[in-house]
Amino acid sequence: MRELLLQTLNELAPGGEPVALTRLAKRLDERVSVLLRELTALSDASVGGVAGPGLVQLACDDSGRWTVRLVA
Repeated sequence: MRELLLQTLNELAPGGEPVALTRLAKRLDERVSVLLRELTALSDASVGGVAGPGLVQLACDDSGRWTVRLVA
């Protein structure tokens, strides 16, 4: 799942632009909650005291819309 997720992000935004999580979910035919879990593990978030690899950056705007972007 992670390989497909990163590949699809690269296809949708090859320059590292933010991609709406809903757009990514629709493209992968997956629930947003599932993608959020996977993307959190790929970000620099600390889970169980261990920081992730920092491959993506998640953001939530004031309206509650999530975006994700690849980090160079």
